[in-house]
Amino acid sequence: MISRRHILPGLLLTTMSCPAFAQQAQAPSGPVVLDPITVTSQKRPEKVFDVPISIDVWTGEQIERDVYTRTDQVISGTPNAQMGSPVSGSLYTNFTAIRGVGSALIDTDPAVGLNVDGIAVGNSQAYQGNLLDVNRVEILRGPQGTLYGRNNLAGTINIISNTPDASRTYGELRFDYGRFNTLRGFGFINTPIGTNGWAVRGALSFDRNDGYTFNIATGQTLNSLIDVHGRLSIQGNITENLEFLGSVESQHQNVWDGAWMSNSDFLAGLRTVDILNPWHGTMDTTTARAQFTYRLDNGDRIVSLTGFQSRQNQFDGNTWPNGYFAATNALFQGFGISGFQYRADNPFRGYYSQFSQEFRYVSDANERFKWVAGLYAERSQGSSSYGLTNTFDPGGFLSGDSVTLMSKGTTYTTSIAAFADGTYALNDRLKVFGGFRVGYDWKEFSYGFSSDNASFSALGFDADFLRSLQGSLSAPYITPRIGLQYFITDDLNVYASLSRGYKSGGFNTAFLTATSMGSFNPETMWTYEVGFKAQLLNDRLSLDGSLFYNDWYNQQVLIVNTTTQSSFIANAPRSRSFGGELEARLKLDEHWSAKAGIGYVDATYVDFANALATGSSAVIDASGNQQQYISKFTGTVSLGYTWNVGIDDLVGTAEVAYQFRSGFYFDVENTMYQPAYGLLNARVGVETGKYGAYAWAQNLTDQRYRASAINGGFGQVGAIGAPLAFGGTFKVKF
Repeated sequence: MISRRHILPGLLLTTMSCPAFAQQAQAPSGPVVLDPITVTSQKRPEKVFDVPISIDVWTGEQIERDVYTRTDQVISGTPNAQMGSPVSGSLYTNFTAIRGVGSALIDTDPAVGLNVDGIAVGNSQAYQGNLLDVNRVEILRGPQGTLYGRNNLAGTINIISNTPDASRTYGELRFDYGRFNTLRGFGFINTPIGTNGWAVRGALSFDRNDGYTFNIATGQTLNSLIDVHGRLSIQGNITENLEFLGSVESQHQNVWDGAWMSNSDFLAGLRTVDILNPWHGTMDTTTARAQFTYRLDNGDRIVSLTGFQSRQNQFDGNTWPNGYFAATNALFQGFGISGFQYRADNPFRGYYSQFSQEFRYVSDANERFKWVAGLYAERSQGSSSYGLTNTFDPGGFLSGDSVTLMSKGTTYTTSIAAFADGTYALNDRLKVFGGFRVGYDWKEFSYGFSSDNASFSALGFDADFLRSLQGSLSAPYITPRIGLQYFITDDLNVYASLSRGYKSGGFNTAFLTATSMGSFNPETMWTYEVGFKAQLLNDRLSLDGSLFYNDWYNQQVLIVNTTTQSSFIANAPRSRSFGGELEARLKLDEHWSAKAGIGYVDATYVDFANALATGSSAVIDASGNQQQYISKFTGTVSLGYTWNVGIDDLVGTAEVAYQFRSGFYFDVENTMYQPAYGLLNARVGVETGKYGAYAWAQNLTDQRYRASAINGGFGQVGAIGAPLAFGGTFKVKF
């Protein structure tokens, strides 16, 4: 039997030994080179080879070939990057990290920035969702505070949509059907407006499935999804020098997720759960943007980008297996409260809105000195209401038959910044690059606690919780970067950089007690990086590599006290991570292509002496422990083959894509462990310039793993990852 730990190296060797396969294919009829990749990571179009940043780029075509549909699948397919589900369901909260630096905290600012068409998504609950009509996804590793601002401490994810095209009318329709009654539909249409260079593009997708985890308590299947996503874009020239690009986007998601089972059930191989009131909810997001670009006669540009976004979500139910809180129930029943059921429901209501405005001047006129400078302002409001409902039999000394405890926190944020960044060519080979951003944050906060059962409160059952709290904070920040880039040849360059990232501080919002800290400090991080970029084999092979060291201060960590059932965010004084990435793209001939990458990161708490033990309120020293949810090794490889079928213009395509991650811990104490695993996707089909039909599979080996795990005080529970799924796709272009 072949061990799974040998799969990734074997696939990497297979990918890099494609000449053996090429003998079966026809010889290229002309020069074969990699498709050029242009990015806008530095706010200007550039070849990815020229940008001194560790970047992984996913084109829309690559995403489709690898059978990825959601943001988290693409991010997790990038070495040293991940997006997952650390608490309950992926839509309620997700863990996003780059190079071992991340966050799963709902009520803090993100550690990894996400920008959709240039607009920063200010709250991580809106990170999850289906990708719609995407041109490419850029994953930038390392602090990006100079151009992207605060809350890009670990890196930045840029999702860039396809824009309207005034040259012609065209479109596409695509339909998928697969296991678990999965049904996906996607379509877009692009058309010019008049004859003055204006065009509109509309895109719409629908995705639903029945779920894959059967719940014996209710007879329904959980981990189901409904996702409806639409966007309308318009672009054109107002004058000869002034261009407008605008879009409105909306997405609705409805899930039954967070289906947890006990650790013993998982180890026994069960695929069912027993949850009386399963966790479920909806999230609605809306984003609008308006971008004006004025082109000066010398080629420079003045850009105004205005953005608005809102998010509303609500969840109800619970994720705990039936009987998990039996000891707590027995305790209250011992007080004479018959039929007591602890945490029968856990309602959550969230709201977030953000308005942002950026002005920037982009100078491309001078070939030796290219720079960007600008101003940024943002105003946002975030509100989170957490509920805890206990039920009991009526007729006792407590009135009614239930009590719901609610805590609500609201934060208003105002942020302003000025920034500048540039690259100066000292000579034909050596460039110096750098910049800085200076910003200021203001935050105002209010917190309240309530109970809807006066008798419960009168007996002191909720006496530990703070009733109200108000506060404010303000702080300046600076995020500089500086580096050198040296072109050894036209096809090989090396770089070294030093950069600083910053993540804003804030306030705790969920079930605060007298011992909870009302606020927490900002995070900062210095990153030291060296790397290289190479174009080899006459532009048929690209090879990028980097090494980094992250020195991280005041990491924001969620502390859960299972005795008081309170949670708050505290600062771990110092953490660190170090490692590297190696990535390659190969175009062997007109038939074979490949993409591969491997990442290594060692991320630990250096100083965290006042952590809480997993599943209890005991204080432990977590210094030296591994960061939760971080794998030391991550890797990805995809291999594609195309051929002429020999019938008219019919072309055959085949693609396999494999993601690997080594084992990791779910908790700060490092007691809950997920062993290494890998996920294999595949797609094969035929297509013409107008039609395509494909068969596909996700998690082809039906790998069994836990997507999340937690200990609420009475043992470890976790959510099982998605099993094997398969189906077919048909698409038509017009």
